[in-house]
Amino acid sequence: MSDKPTDEPMGPLGTAMREVTFPDRSRGIILVQAGTPQDEAEAMAARVWAEMSEKRTA
Repeated sequence: MSDKPTDEPMGPLGTAMREVTFPDRSRGIILVQAGTPQDEAEAMAARVWAEMSEKRTA
């Protein structure tokens, strides 16, 4: 684990909470590995949103 301070909220086992915007413009918070860039967190949220949308229409 890094000794440098971070301003992101840290969860258990090296996780971090990220506020994201889903493709339908709703907002949410996801749990990602600490150090994950915001753009990657947004991409993860978009994938999860798409998978959930597919399940709802199936």
